[in-house]
Amino acid sequence: MASARAWIVTAVLLACLLAGPTDAWFRRRRRRTAPPPACPSPTTALAGAQTTWDGPFTVQCPLTRAISRVQSAHCNVAQDRVWRFECRFAPGLLFIQTYWSPWVNDFDGNMGYTCPFNSVVTGFMSVHSNSHQDRRWRLKCSRKPGMTVHSCVVTGYVNNWDAAMNYIVPPSYYIKGIHGVHHNTYQDRRYRFTLCKVTP
Repeated sequence: MASARAWIVTAVLLACLLAGPTDAWFRRRRRRTAPPPACPSPTTALAGAQTTWDGPFTVQCPLTRAISRVQSAHCNVAQDRVWRFECRFAPGLLFIQTYWSPWVNDFDGNMGYTCPFNSVVTGFMSVHSNSHQDRRWRLKCSRKPGMTVHSCVVTGYVNNWDAAMNYIVPPSYYIKGIHGVHHNTYQDRRYRFTLCKVTP
């Protein structure tokens, strides 16, 4: 009798092995091994993106140009933005005197910095913190000897939380400063710019 039971158990086990895993087993397995959500590639999120998610970057205009357009796109998985910058020809200007600002904000802190000495923004440097999910910034401030800035204004916020940014500097104006606030719920930052006209 015992040998008969052993034979039955062996037969059942053999049948299971020959049948292989069930479809339900495979479905459960696929659910367990599904890849975590990910951000799209930088250039998919923002055409022409010059930076990467969570990565440091430095962008600089040539000596006869200044920042004229700032674009960015946000991803909630990385809790970061990718960026694209454009430079515009500055008539009558050759920015031979340049200065990199110190870091103009702490992680999660407010940001407000204006380039000194009649200079305007010709570059940006930034690093990202995964623990704070925020960026710190430095500005490249540039000038031509003898030039002056005037007729300065401060923009409203140029982006909403988690939303794309596409800011074009108006003709005859230059970015002179940057301002921003961080939100720990959205893990994002909103930005404003100080704009000025220039007399070479």
